[in-house]
Amino acid sequence: MSVEPERPAIVIAEDDEDVARLLADALMSELGAEAVIVTNGALVIDAVVASAARLLVLDVQMPGASGIDVYDVVRGHPILAEIPVLFVTADPATALETLPGRAPRAVIGKPFDIDVLLARVRELLGDAVHA
Repeated sequence: MSVEPERPAIVIAEDDEDVARLLADALMSELGAEAVIVTNGALVIDAVVASAARLLVLDVQMPGASGIDVYDVVRGHPILAEIPVLFVTADPATALETLPGRAPRAVIGKPFDIDVLLARVRELLGDAVHA
């Protein structure tokens, strides 16, 4: 009897629904991940905790709370502090300038190459991906 490996949950915090759906579809089909879409920054932490996410894909500019604010909460959270975060933003230079000393795991600019993004996700998740 074989045991099906668990699909890693990835929270996609992105207010552009088309971008969020593109990311979710790619992560599910290419990596076998379970994608959870959140379009309001104020709801991200609850979604990450509820889904036991292994990765957070985070837009910088979101309603409710900015991606930078969410990132700071994640890094200060006792359970979530070590979760990898991949920023996806239209202005990666500003994101990096805003985050000095905060050590984001990865920042990718929009528009992005989906293959590059998937490679970064694989790198951040390591053995958790099964595709």
